[in-house]
Amino acid sequence: MIALAISTELMCPLAPKIPSKTEFRCLVRNVYYEARGESLEGQVAVAKVTLNRLNTHAPTICRVVYQPHQFSWTMKPITKGIDKQAWAIAERASLIAYNSDGFDATYYHNTSVRPKWGFTKITQIGNHIFYRP
Repeated sequence: MIALAISTELMCPLAPKIPSKTEFRCLVRNVYYEARGESLEGQVAVAKVTLNRLNTHAPTICRVVYQPHQFSWTMKPITKGIDKQAWAIAERASLIAYNSDGFDATYYHNTSVRPKWGFTKITQIGNHIFYRP
């Protein structure tokens, strides 16, 4: 089980933590395209991995998301938009992740692939397995 506090209310204040609308949109899009169909907990974990990569992998959320070969959806053209309900769920997961500590995964993969990583497995949530170096 993931060590993130998921409650029915958003934890505030959020404004000081969110760098810009553009950066937040990058995070929400990454959560949607990487974890749509997963539970809220799974989406929060994907958002947290994205945030955990800040500074060590890239200086901004958008640079983390669009870093080459890191997130599969960025390597193919997107032809379908995000509907309002899916956006709301991904946005909520992103907001929760912004306000959560204690989950230090920086990598994950879908259960259908078998990368040869030497990382420490933290947990599996839905169809994703999460790791830290």
